[in-house]
Amino acid sequence: MAASDDVRDNVKKYYGSRLESSCDLQTSAASCSLSCRPPPRSVTDALSQVHPEVTKRFFGCGLPFPAKLEGCRVLDLGSGSGRDSYAFSKLVGSSGHVTGIDMTEELITVSRQYVEYHQKKFGYEEPNVSFVQGYMEKLSEAGIESDSMDVLLSNCVVCLCPDKRSVLQQAYNVLKEGGELYFSDMYASKVVPDHMTARSSPVG
Repeated sequence: MAASDDVRDNVKKYYGSRLESSCDLQTSAASCSLSCRPPPRSVTDALSQVHPEVTKRFFGCGLPFPAKLEGCRVLDLGSGSGRDSYAFSKLVGSSGHVTGIDMTEELITVSRQYVEYHQKKFGYEEPNVSFVQGYMEKLSEAGIESDSMDVLLSNCVVCLCPDKRSVLQQAYNVLKEGGELYFSDMYASKVVPDHMTARSSPVG
């Protein structure tokens, strides 16, 4: 348990305090967001309307977006600054809802600052996006109910979690029957040497 706490603390410090923009990342992994197949026009349009300050602090590594989400309830696992959550809030429309969850207080603060901005930008009478501080391994403790979500998004964050099995189990629990999980992530294509897995910090 102590090792898991160390990993979480290091991730929080790295993404919450050390990084000011995607340019500060100590990896080129974000370049894999350039998909081999162009994303649907609706997705690129939604992303282009996200506030620049939110996009500036986007640290994902992919584009795991389904195109047709009208009226869906969506959960963004590891929502960070909220870029994907806000793009999703455009795609689900006024009848849908997006919840972003992240454990990093600084990023939750950033994302919450732009709720009203995007509500007005998309022409909604009420906000259709909210952000919760909590752990992906403990969605129920964060107030995310079982069988409540149509779609889950995860953009390059499962790799940062010390207990990936719990993340996937929790994701399964909160999805409705027939719900879908879309995710992009980094993984090792061969066995990772022991001296690397023994490091407490997930970042260089």
